[in-house]
Amino acid sequence: MSASPSWPGRKPPALLAALALATALAAGGARAQSDNDLHGRLELSDSGLFSNGDSIEAALGAKDSDEALANLRLTWEPVWGPWSLQIHGVATIEDGPAVAISRAEATLLPAPPATWLNLTDTFAGRGDVLGQASIDRLAVTYTTPDLVVRVGRQAISWGSGLVFRPMDLFDPFSPSATDTEWKPGVDMLYVQRLFADGSDVQFIVAPRPAQPGGPLTGDASSAALHVHTTIAGHETTFLIARDHGDWVGGLGVNGALGGATWNVEVVPTVLRVGGTRVSGIANISDGVTLFGHNATVFAEYFHNGFGDANRLLTLETLPPDLEDRLVRGQLFDTRRDYLAGGLTLEVNPLLTVSPTLIADLNDGSLFALVAGTYSLSDNLTLIAGAQAPIGPARTEFGGLPLSPGSSILFAPPGQLYVQLKRYF
Repeated sequence: MSASPSWPGRKPPALLAALALATALAAGGARAQSDNDLHGRLELSDSGLFSNGDSIEAALGAKDSDEALANLRLTWEPVWGPWSLQIHGVATIEDGPAVAISRAEATLLPAPPATWLNLTDTFAGRGDVLGQASIDRLAVTYTTPDLVVRVGRQAISWGSGLVFRPMDLFDPFSPSATDTEWKPGVDMLYVQRLFADGSDVQFIVAPRPAQPGGPLTGDASSAALHVHTTIAGHETTFLIARDHGDWVGGLGVNGALGGATWNVEVVPTVLRVGGTRVSGIANISDGVTLFGHNATVFAEYFHNGFGDANRLLTLETLPPDLEDRLVRGQLFDTRRDYLAGGLTLEVNPLLTVSPTLIADLNDGSLFALVAGTYSLSDNLTLIAGAQAPIGPARTEFGGLPLSPGSSILFAPPGQLYVQLKRYF
């Protein structure tokens, strides 16, 4: 989402006034059929980032850095009979060299608007500090036993990927995301028809401009039809979408194998400029007992139809259709074939540990992740984790050159992080 210019002086923007009004209404005793109080989450986090000496971070003077972040989300979701309202306000302050580096990297691959309306204001945006306030959910919903109609800023997730999500067209999470509680909201119309046998049909329209502040265009917008049903005892999903000018199809099937669950998805894309790219996943997961503790183990193969298996790949020579999806945040991987495996281990009722290993099968580089979640109380959670890219230079996780003759590499940094989340 693009940010508007910094606030003049200390005058708050109109969107914060709207959020303040919503807060006042909630606190003032607006009551309906369910809990209409103001809720939310406060997150405080700190990350240590570690890069190689030939990285773009080192070239910008931040080979090793520390990043601090504070994030406050306020949620108000009142219900009046079949009608409901969803408002989420978010304020974030980030401090560290990665802020300036992200600005520099954005000039390499500028992103188009992710949604129609810009509901984000930047109140601090110089040097190593970035402060923003936004409305991340703003939607009205009408619900009956067999129909849901929602208009406004909302989030939707499709597909059964565990690490990679080729069928999720709307702001999917990166495999390395450390906070996956809320997807960014997208301005859209959402209609869902439910059937007595458990099947449902979903239809969405997400209008967007091609440029910030510009008119809505068909080639920048998306429309999709998603069908979920059961065929021959297997849950089956069909998708057809017009997304950023391309036609996207999807077929997903899942079932059981012994006590395990498997999923297969095939997602072909017919490009408006010609040609077809076919992506897909196949995964399996199972609940097991390890060392006397409950655990869920999984493995997932991902074929990236937009990826490039050329070992001499650089940022400058990325295929255009791959670059488009990288800057839009629909893809996060540059190669064609990946294998991921991991588990979630319940060490005790309060502590879970989740290690994951991602292997790039085209160049042999690896990305290792581990996170531990500890419940300090009913409303207080502590999360700590580490991420480590592994591989030689000129591999995806070891670092891709900026251009064929460049000695500067672009790679995910190693990371140690800790998060404290308070819910209210």
